[in-house]
Amino acid sequence: MFPDDELRRLLRLLAKAGGLLEPQGPGELRLSLSEVFALGELSEGETLSQRELATRLGLEKSTVSRLAAGMERRGWLSRERDPANRRFYRLRLTEPGRAVAGEVGSGLRARHDVLFGELTDEERAGLALGLAGLARALRGGAHGESRARDASSTPSPRDGSAGPPAPRAHP
Repeated sequence: MFPDDELRRLLRLLAKAGGLLEPQGPGELRLSLSEVFALGELSEGETLSQRELATRLGLEKSTVSRLAAGMERRGWLSRERDPANRRFYRLRLTEPGRAVAGEVGSGLRARHDVLFGELTDEERAGLALGLAGLARALRGGAHGESRARDASSTPSPRDGSAGPPAPRAHP
């Protein structure tokens, strides 16, 4: 069993070394981590309601409303009333927003390729297994969700399929 204090130390080291505490972005462009993830979700080409984006990002609706307003001010997305329900906004990336998403995504893919390239196959398998468990616990798996369902979707290092997930084609 790994001591809790060692896990906390490693998580802090990951956040610091990975630059997660600093604004992200290529060159002079600076984005919050929420903006990076929002660009990734919106870059798949579909429009999303603010509520749908909030669910995907795990953020409060009011937080996503402020996030979307800021991204709109930067010219990265348009917010339009949903014709089917005027109480909701539909969010869509603008052309400049798509360009930023592509630039950020390319930078992340390159960074992930370098990082994962430094790991052995065994380390990648262990990382994939450990991160899948951590993600399950963060989603509430440790508080009553079916562990069997999550375990069946988590690759096992014994079956040879484990490894880090391929970097997404967008941020």
